[in-house]
Amino acid sequence: MSRSSPVLAAALLVGGFVSAQEEQAPMQDPVAVCGKVAEAWLAGDQASQPELEKVVRALFVDRAAGLKWLAAQVPAAVAAPSAPRSKGVMTLVTHEMLEFLKREHASEWRYAGQFEPLAVLQPVVGEQLFRLLLDTPEWYPNTHRVELVPALRDLQAKPPSPGRFAAVKAIADNAELEPIGLRRALAGLLWQWGDKSCAQSWLDELQANTVDGDAEDRVVAMLELAEFQYQLRDYAGSARTHRAMQSMAKAAGVPLKPVDYYGSACVHNLSGQRERALDQLRTCLQLLAADNLDSSHKLSRELFEKDPEIAALREDPEIVALIDRVLPKKADKNDGVKR
Repeated sequence: MSRSSPVLAAALLVGGFVSAQEEQAPMQDPVAVCGKVAEAWLAGDQASQPELEKVVRALFVDRAAGLKWLAAQVPAAVAAPSAPRSKGVMTLVTHEMLEFLKREHASEWRYAGQFEPLAVLQPVVGEQLFRLLLDTPEWYPNTHRVELVPALRDLQAKPPSPGRFAAVKAIADNAELEPIGLRRALAGLLWQWGDKSCAQSWLDELQANTVDGDAEDRVVAMLELAEFQYQLRDYAGSARTHRAMQSMAKAAGVPLKPVDYYGSACVHNLSGQRERALDQLRTCLQLLAADNLDSSHKLSRELFEKDPEIAALREDPEIVALIDRVLPKKADKNDGVKR
């Protein structure tokens, strides 16, 4: 049976380019729908920033279809870069990439492979990521450069050209001018490319911090070490650090937050330690159920439902029951159906 496409209706409403009659059109290919919205903008003068933002939002109504349509336009744009349409396509690629990064960084989860959907726009996206990192234009905030690194890790698995490699290492080594967060993130990228010197320096420093100060300081330092090991994708090492940290916290009476056990559950699961991961996730949910839990320490149901790093743990009946009890679904005010 032919029905109007919800993707079509949503995309066209966001884009604001068609009439109510067109919204009732028969179901169409989502990729073609995204193209219709974008083509209307490409055919114009491409001068309106609000219209550009509408197109970008429309392409995200069905993200996979939007990226697929855009990827199909890239070869022609690369072949004729000076053509007005080509410039518009490259503008869309840039803004689609930035919107992708913005949305993913606004979410609660981080995981390896999170930015792989952008691979359909390669090699253009990779070039843009390197440009924003190494030759940052005035319109792009320096403080946002750290958000480029996870995408580069997913899209640039192998070392780049020697010149780019050296430029990345120069930033990672620049303790005088560059922020710690960016330098640590780039140390992880260099580690992935085979140069472990920067990351090893951070590991040594973080490890030294775990034996200094009082118990609470050492627990915090161990959490920081475990997080950096996770960033290096040394999941087994991070799991060991989490276990040592929990033993220290228990002996010293230092309270831990639900997110601490959640992070532990992720790395135990990623390192193949399912039973330990389940135990960590149970503890996390039990802490979330506490009546006196600070609101800033709460985690969302969506995180438990969608985070791919604990996908296998969601199959456990006890975990399913705990999630439903601790984080019950909310009722939709419009139809009374729980979501």
